[in-house]
Amino acid sequence: MEPQLSPAGRRYPRPKTVERCSACHALLGENYALCAACTDAVERYWRADWEALLLKEGIEAGSDDETLLAAQIHAEIDVQPWTLVDSAMARLRCPECASELGGGPVSCGECEFAFGNLWWHDQLAGRQGVMTMNEHALRVGRWILRYRHRHGNAIVIGLSLSMPRLLTGWLPTTAEAQRGKALINKGRIDEARLAMEAVDRRINLGL
Repeated sequence: MEPQLSPAGRRYPRPKTVERCSACHALLGENYALCAACTDAVERYWRADWEALLLKEGIEAGSDDETLLAAQIHAEIDVQPWTLVDSAMARLRCPECASELGGGPVSCGECEFAFGNLWWHDQLAGRQGVMTMNEHALRVGRWILRYRHRHGNAIVIGLSLSMPRLLTGWLPTTAEAQRGKALINKGRIDEARLAMEAVDRRINLGL
């Protein structure tokens, strides 16, 4: 397959405001991997790129050819768009634990290697030139919330709170990130939520 490292995750428009999920009633995206509607709100950006690739290659979703395509994309991790790499890994099975590659139990060495290898290759690929900081944060958030069992409680809570805002293109300032992290680490989750509500007002006003 021809290498195609290029801007990714931009086929589907981002919401302009922080929205509430009609299914779980949390903010949309907060319960990614736990609520189908929240999951769709995040996953649609990855899915749009993967479906476009399947159409281009003339491959049917769920087929053996799709699995072969996923393996090929993963083998070309340095030169393929990040959405396609992530989508490929979700369709491949770890040879050790049979979970989605990179998402198995903490005890699985193959998944640990695959997860770490993903970000190491990201640096080698020079994705900084084609991925915005918001897109990087959105990608990290998806990985951690998709496989919550592999990560500490504080970072899961922090990214759950951030995800509805990241979907709009927002990125926290250093001060906002540090304050939110400090509150969560102290177990002051309600205060962290209140701080994020101030962020929502600015986002929803287009400030």
